[in-house]
Amino acid sequence: MQLGAIAVLLERFRIGELAERSGVSVATIKFYIREGLLPPPPLKTGRTMAYYDGEYLERLRLVRSLREEHFLPVRVIRAVLAERG
Repeated sequence: MQLGAIAVLLERFRIGELAERSGVSVATIKFYIREGLLPPPPLKTGRTMAYYDGEYLERLRLVRSLREEHFLPVRVIRAVLAERG
């Protein structure tokens, strides 16, 4: 893994920045969390403040790819993610 990739994995993002970096809207991220495609935020500092890490960003990009490039429905994406662990 390259040094830049490691740095991204160690960074923390608020949901707006996560949305910007992943290319999906904040509403879409919240939908993916509600549907179980993404876990709850790894770090919550309050009722409305949460931080997401690089690993979360990579999973979000995978979900986006499966949804937009492969046209998979939510239930199939959920099954694919469950198989991956």
